[in-house]
Amino acid sequence: MSSLATLAQPLAEGTFQCLACQWRCTLAPGAVGRCQMRVGRADGIELLNHGMISGAAIGPIEDHRLWHFFPDTIALAIGGWGYALPVDQQRGQYGALPTDPAKQRRLDPQRAADFALERLCRGVVWAFGEPAVNFEYLLALLQLSRAASRYTAIVTSGMLSSEALSELGPYLNGISLDLRGFSDYAYHRLGGISDWRQILRFAEEAKQRWQCHIEVTTRIHHGVNDHPDELRELVNWIKTTLGEGTPWHVLPGDAGSETAAATMRARRIGHESGLHFIYGAEPNQPTRCPVCQATLISRQHGVSRKVGLEGNRCTSCGYAVNLYLSIFKTPRAS
Repeated sequence: MSSLATLAQPLAEGTFQCLACQWRCTLAPGAVGRCQMRVGRADGIELLNHGMISGAAIGPIEDHRLWHFFPDTIALAIGGWGYALPVDQQRGQYGALPTDPAKQRRLDPQRAADFALERLCRGVVWAFGEPAVNFEYLLALLQLSRAASRYTAIVTSGMLSSEALSELGPYLNGISLDLRGFSDYAYHRLGGISDWRQILRFAEEAKQRWQCHIEVTTRIHHGVNDHPDELRELVNWIKTTLGEGTPWHVLPGDAGSETAAATMRARRIGHESGLHFIYGAEPNQPTRCPVCQATLISRQHGVSRKVGLEGNRCTSCGYAVNLYLSIFKTPRAS
């Protein structure tokens, strides 16, 4: 795997434009991208995080807020260094490359895919750091994992560019989307960006063009992203763009009674507005049929079990649940 970015467009006077994420940085030789992981060179854009992983672990896919996606399966969770959102670079643990060479761990994508297969993992999920910043590694990993009949998923803030998604789409099954709010103010505070609607476009393209399964997570911060009107707009977008059966994970963004109350109000607004599946932070939440209330998936002590389903249909009333159970899909042309 080359240490140069593959999604880079040459411009005038020896500069290159990075096309991996939605910042689309233009980098002259020596200039560093907003992600702090890519630097301009005379012959392209160098990847400072080339081949490095920040962590790897084996566990339930539900750990990554994917509860309707191959439930009751084990996945290899892996990730790299770097974020696309400025706020994450300041607060996230994967924002800066480690200076200690002993912590600069490298793992070839082929070895990672082989490891998942050897350990009988049903799939591979990119779970640490922003996928867009690690696009080249991620693409190789998804291709190799799908070739081994593993499912693939990413946890993301939604900053992948349309060019990156076009390359990843044929090999990508699931997305756990961290949607931080639905207003300029919320995204300025919680993401450090103003053009946040590009994240919505990313999700819409992933769903409509590539048939990716998407689950949305929103962490509620009192006084920032919890205004009822904003939450109703967010829920309406989920319903109209992703579907009323899309799981919405509503979590407290910080401690305190006001945030806890705001989180409960957000969940109530979601139910009142017609979303069928809303989950909170508490343990052991089952998935219930929205028609007859039968338990479809039980969750106890970190273990999920499909108990009221035949395929993706409720055994009591026949309701078709939004479950993603097969890696096979037929992408539509754009």
